[in-house]
Amino acid sequence: MKRGEVIGGEIEVIVEDRYGNVIKHIKKPMDSFVKNILNLICMFDTGGWVTTDRNGNTVNFYFKNAADNYLYNAEVLAPADDDNYGILVGSGTTAFSVNDYDLASPISNGTGSGQLSYGEMSVVASGDDYKQWQRSFDNNSGADITVNEIGMAAKVTREEAGSQVVYYVLLARDVISATTVPNGGRITVKYTFRINPS
Repeated sequence: MKRGEVIGGEIEVIVEDRYGNVIKHIKKPMDSFVKNILNLICMFDTGGWVTTDRNGNTVNFYFKNAADNYLYNAEVLAPADDDNYGILVGSGTTAFSVNDYDLASPISNGTGSGQLSYGEMSVVASGDDYKQWQRSFDNNSGADITVNEIGMAAKVTREEAGSQVVYYVLLARDVISATTVPNGGRITVKYTFRINPS
């Protein structure tokens, strides 16, 4: 992270083989916050959050005193087997863009060909100026799988005419060096978001 940044972060990727041996370890500053983060901060100017969900739809969230379409809830702690939000992994190699709203090629949850089993998302460390989340993915597909991108998405709920409607919103995306997860192995991804990094 560069001195003078207001918000920054770090990514860490650990790959283990079927015996628990670490075979690859990446740790580096992230450079991946997408426009949805800036729009979230700007809601204090506009009275609402204008964002793009993972399907490419523009969605407006207003403060709760609005008559409708207000922000009801937001979370990133996804349960096991949920590949809609939390930390995500993908096979796409498209270069990062601040306008990204989804991974280029998300890897879905499961044990079939090309799938990884998504673990439960958790907070593993936090302080006054940072928070670190972690999620592990097991490869039970029967073949090696290559991960080229990682990301973080939120589950955001909007009140619409008396009902709660869920949207999934990308917050960050990083393209990493090609990382092979062997059959029977595991990849663990950690995201650390930090304010006022030095």
